[in-house]
Amino acid sequence: MSALPPGLQHKVDAALEAHVSRFLDSHGGAVASASITPEGDVTLRFDGACQACPAVAATFYSKVAPIVRAVPGVRSVSAPNVNVSEAAVDRILSLSAPRRRSSGGGDHAR
Repeated sequence: MSALPPGLQHKVDAALEAHVSRFLDSHGGAVASASITPEGDVTLRFDGACQACPAVAATFYSKVAPIVRAVPGVRSVSAPNVNVSEAAVDRILSLSAPRRRSSGGGDHAR
């Protein structure tokens, strides 16, 4: 059995603390590394308000996963309570994003 790459657990936890924890804490939630395999597959655990939050998938894919994926040695990131694909979340976010109004001269410029 292979050992965990040196310092990987600490690097993942430090990245979560530095870039994610304050945001989640402000909403009554938290995230922590539940397990890390020697190959660099990270499983995260959402706690507190995140456990029942309908936006946990959007938070995972837009804020949390990119931070953890950026840690050298991480191959993949997952969370058991995120049951929506990244593609589905991207589609939902694109449909719910505010639309910009055209600044062109349109019909009202007459």
